[in-house]
Amino acid sequence: MNKLQRRHFGALALSAVFAHDALAQSTYPTKTVTITLPVGTGGGTDLVARRLAKALSEQWGQSVVVDNKPGASGIIGANVVIKSAPDGHNLLLVWDGPIIATPVLFKRADYEPLKQLLPISQVTTQGYAVMVHPSVPAKNMTELIAHIKKKNAQGEPFGFSTSSAGSADHLAGEVFRTMAGVDLLTVNHFGTGPAILNVLGGHIPFGIFSFTAALPHIKTGALRALAITSDKRSTLLPDVPTVGETLPGYYYHSWIGVFGPVGMSESLRERISRDIRSAVNSPDVASVLMSNGLVPTITDPPTFTEFIRQDAIRTAEVIKRAKLKVEQ
Repeated sequence: MNKLQRRHFGALALSAVFAHDALAQSTYPTKTVTITLPVGTGGGTDLVARRLAKALSEQWGQSVVVDNKPGASGIIGANVVIKSAPDGHNLLLVWDGPIIATPVLFKRADYEPLKQLLPISQVTTQGYAVMVHPSVPAKNMTELIAHIKKKNAQGEPFGFSTSSAGSADHLAGEVFRTMAGVDLLTVNHFGTGPAILNVLGGHIPFGIFSFTAALPHIKTGALRALAITSDKRSTLLPDVPTVGETLPGYYYHSWIGVFGPVGMSESLRERISRDIRSAVNSPDVASVLMSNGLVPTITDPPTFTEFIRQDAIRTAEVIKRAKLKVEQ
């Protein structure tokens, strides 16, 4: 084969690849799409997954189902997608914890999500509400810190309920613990649902929960909101101050995004990202998210990838400063 023939053959092969990729895009999805969620039902991530699944199903004309796979701080659910075929029919919708915090905390050789998963699109950002059971006498963050220090002086750590080890609410609490100089007894759960139930029942006095989980209980008075973790007050809770108003410099947020397994083509990632943008920006989905304190934040794959890289550095620094360790 001479040089001209080799060039012609190479061009034909490249054209075949592009044609195959274009055909895959035009026919996608060809079967039910599963959105794997590495946490139990209830809470902001579950809400986002179900609203997104419904909107994408209508857009694609195919069933889109949500499969909750809680456990091991998100590793179990993430591994389902890591091991799946890269054809876009199994996607991971996940909050930031399992992607950027869990690998630092657990250091498992078989779990490296930044290498084993491909970012497709960020979906939302959100702050959290600092919540206490009504039996706690504190009415603001200054009083809460004083109350915890009083308990600590009596030899009692103060119970802190989290959705899972390494979750955003867990890390938000660790930053608070470090900045306030208090001792917390952290109790990790398998999801926001059981975590908030323990505070509602008075078994654990304190938790930091997503607006989605917190708002119904704030409205009924079952739990008291003392502050929010965002850098600005929320229009949903305009009278509730930020933690930073008591502890200057405090700020913690979380994000939710969609990932696919390594091997997925760039064009398919871009196609799914565009479809997610269309779904989340639809009035029905956007209004529900915003009414639950979830801010639609859609980004393309390259932008999301760079955002994760920077956030991973920030989170690793938070864990290091807090001297946070999780028993495996």
